[in-house]
Amino acid sequence: MRKYIFIMIVCIIVTAGKATAQDAIFSQYDVSSLYLNPAFAGLDFGSRVTLSYRNHPFPDMVGYSSIFASFDTYQPKLYGGLGLLVLSDNQGALYLRNHIAGLYAYHLRADENLYINFGVQAGYYRQDVRWDKLDFTNPNQEPPDQSWRHSANFAAGILVYNDVFWSGVAVHHLTQPGESIFESQKLQRKFTAHIGFFLEPGGPGGRGGNEPEYFISPGLLYQQQGEHRRANIGLHGGIDRFLAGAWLRHDFSRPNAMIFLLGLRFGDYRFGYSYDHSFSGYSDLLHAIHELTLTISFAGPEDRGGRRVIRHPGL
Repeated sequence: MRKYIFIMIVCIIVTAGKATAQDAIFSQYDVSSLYLNPAFAGLDFGSRVTLSYRNHPFPDMVGYSSIFASFDTYQPKLYGGLGLLVLSDNQGALYLRNHIAGLYAYHLRADENLYINFGVQAGYYRQDVRWDKLDFTNPNQEPPDQSWRHSANFAAGILVYNDVFWSGVAVHHLTQPGESIFESQKLQRKFTAHIGFFLEPGGPGGRGGNEPEYFISPGLLYQQQGEHRRANIGLHGGIDRFLAGAWLRHDFSRPNAMIFLLGLRFGDYRFGYSYDHSFSGYSDLLHAIHELTLTISFAGPEDRGGRRVIRHPGL
């Protein structure tokens, strides 16, 4: 019965005319940067692999988890970065959404210390309902014939940055692929705007030179998808190989959650853990949202062609 109720809720969300589904949300959006904006592709010195896992065990129901993986690299002959991302949303193994996409970002040096990236993304989007795992009220009832839907999916974005700040906008689901299994409900376009700063009171450094004594990195994220709106505002801080941060997520009607982050870097490896404390009233250590991330960077060529690598806490 629990599974039956859950899948009915999911079907209502994705098929009701007045409701719109949302994309998966990652609290460590600076780490899953290709998911945030395709213009981030190729912004490390060499190549980069990113893995993210997010889990939300809903009280008295099946859990909801999201897995994200990406690879990107800079290609001098293409004057930009190439990337590949894979995203899988798993709602109790009953309802699944999978997305795979390729990315390209053209890197333009607009001024001596100003860079602009133009990113595009093309992918394949699929949804599946596992009718065989459901318990129907009528045991003799046959499951529906239609159990999946797929479509192409596209996105685009722009990123502007220099030594101190970065700012960008992105639009996902440009062609609004079909979202409902049975009806013609469209997946709403997602609009993203973000800005951040990388400040080093202890002097310049970073991965391109000597490590800074410490840094602080405030930022703001705004996203809108259909009727859903949210903003994240907060601050990262780091010293040596350690990173910490705190962020507030607000849905414009009330504060939604407080996000706490801890990170650790060993050479080219970066580990992150975040905990979302919901203000809904039922969040605790057993029912809160936990997110784990791993980033691995691979060395690139010594000759970087004079290009600037973004100074960013997630890279």
